[in-house]
Amino acid sequence: MRTRNLMVAIALVGAGVAIGWFSAPGGVSAADGALTAQDYAEIEQLYWRYNQGSDFRDADVFLSAFAEDAVFNVGQRTISGMDELTAYRVERHAGQTGDTGVRHWNNGWRIVPTADGAQARVYWMLVDVSDGQPKQTASGYYEDEYVKTADGWKFKTRTINFDRAG
Repeated sequence: MRTRNLMVAIALVGAGVAIGWFSAPGGVSAADGALTAQDYAEIEQLYWRYNQGSDFRDADVFLSAFAEDAVFNVGQRTISGMDELTAYRVERHAGQTGDTGVRHWNNGWRIVPTADGAQARVYWMLVDVSDGQPKQTASGYYEDEYVKTADGWKFKTRTINFDRAG
């Protein structure tokens, strides 16, 4: 019983230290060579905007994840700047609205600071849920570069890499 109480106390102290560390004001900015907990949280928010903008055909949400001069590499295609990204969304949606029946899943974030902002490698998977039986349809990883703008962190460059069988 005593050992259990000691372990609980140690866990609570550790949790308190972690919360204090990540919520402390000030912190270190990317300009100082490190990212704050707030930077990581804001960067991770880009993924829901990209994913749900795609999955629910919401072009405004999707586009809000990208910088004005962003470069988006999909397969052999390179899409540059907000005008081309907007045209790409119109093409992808083909006049349809609402739920696509596809879900993006991300995991394994590796986000590191750079001189110009930050970069990451993140795993992704697509799951088709359109018939009630979820089926994985594709997977791979993103190679992303981020820039901090007046509107917060944005994708500066996104490259989609697909896993290949064999």
